[in-house]
Amino acid sequence: MPGPYVNVSPAWSADSVRLIATPSEFARDAYYYVQEVGHFFASVPYFTEREGIDSYLVVYTVSGSGRLAYRDKTYNLASGQAFFIDCRTYQHYAACGDGIWELLWVHLNGSQARRYYEAFCGYSAAPVVDASGGTVIPGRIRELIDLHRARFAHTELLSSRLLTDVLTELVVLASGSGPSPGDVPGYVKQAVRTIDSRYGEKLTLGSLATELSVGKFNLSRAFKRYIGLAPIEYLIQVRINHAKELLKYADMPIAEIAERVGIDNVSHFIALFKDRTGLTPLAYRKQWSSR
Repeated sequence: MPGPYVNVSPAWSADSVRLIATPSEFARDAYYYVQEVGHFFASVPYFTEREGIDSYLVVYTVSGSGRLAYRDKTYNLASGQAFFIDCRTYQHYAACGDGIWELLWVHLNGSQARRYYEAFCGYSAAPVVDASGGTVIPGRIRELIDLHRARFAHTELLSSRLLTDVLTELVVLASGSGPSPGDVPGYVKQAVRTIDSRYGEKLTLGSLATELSVGKFNLSRAFKRYIGLAPIEYLIQVRINHAKELLKYADMPIAEIAERVGIDNVSHFIALFKDRTGLTPLAYRKQWSSR
């Protein structure tokens, strides 16, 4: 990662807000936490240029216009738009036009912040999303400002909850409105029913596709879009869930459980179970039998 670099032209009004926070050790380990949060009324020549900073930045444009340069592309920023970036990567954002660029922003971090950022990037190639349709983002940032103006015992805990809302909203916005249950094609619903009821059989993507009279590629793509997992990953999830139930409530050997849930190689079952749960089947059984 390049060394830290920051260059700012601080052309924001006197009534702008900028609050800096230093999280406790516990907050750094356990929460999402605020590093800085603010509400700017900026005008040309305001800009911030930055690289190599261990932080994530969310900026929401309330009114006016700005411009963001990030990862070799430039984005115009308008009212109701938000951007989410990794400040380790070079960025340059600035006010543009003749008016005031009003922006709410928060620098944040936390142990799983990168996972949210990766999920966001997985849905959207661009860092900018349309957040004009009743989003919670501006309200949550205003609440963060209020919390850090009048700190008290639960400021960090409540800030983490608000930041989780912001991060979740960003991922949802990046993914689009998403399909509703009524949109799910009949063959996808039938694939789910087949897996749920016949998980103990030797099901494959090919056998499912043949049974449903649909191409493997189309089935896989539609299943992932509407269910959120590839068909085989969903099958594995169902098998693991049923294996957990048997491990907890049935006095049955591990090999028999593996066969019951459709995995005839007990070594493969053990490896698969540990990969998905972090425990071997036997360790999982012992953990739950002691409760």
